Amino acid sequence: EDSDVTYILSGLLLPRLKEDGFQELFTEVELPLLKVLAYMEMAGVKINGALLKQLSEEYAITLDAITKKIYELTGDEFNINSPQQMGKILFEKLKLPGAKKTKTGYSTDISVLTNLARVHPLPAEILSFRTLSKLKSTYIDSMPDLVNPQTGRIHTSYNQTVTATGRLSSSKPNLQN
Repeated sequence: EDSDVTYILSGLLLPRLKEDGFQELFTEVELPLLKVLAYMEMAGVKINGALLKQLSEEYAITLDAITKKIYELTGDEFNINSPQQMGKILFEKLKLPGAKKTKTGYSTDISVLTNLARVHPLPAEILSFRTLSKLKSTYIDSMPDLVNPQTGRIHTSYNQTVTATGRLSSSKPNLQN
């Protein structure tokens, strides 16, 4: 059934490639690369689980230190991951300039925090906290869960034609991030 669809599509698309002047690109570049990418997908990517565990522990210690510094700078304990609570601390308690209201409260996006970091040390600490927290949760802590138990490797899908720049992309999971 799948081979029938492939045969029909090739009968429709191969003449079009020739007409449009892409047959050589397809046969000389895309098809050979397809074999390489299939091999890479099957082989998978080996990760250093011990190093990721060590990094996770180090990041946890650093995040704890940044959290304590944030609480010292504000004189208050609050949920650092809450933009609403962060906005109240920055603009109501500390009375920092440049408050931008959104539907849900004050904006605490990267541009706002970067500008505020020029006048107070707290926003720089928040930016550091967000960066390290994102790296830890999204990449360092989640990568080991993506390892295939049978191969001991992470298997991704490489995409030849997804990016506008012509570079490869990776998905399920996106290992380029």
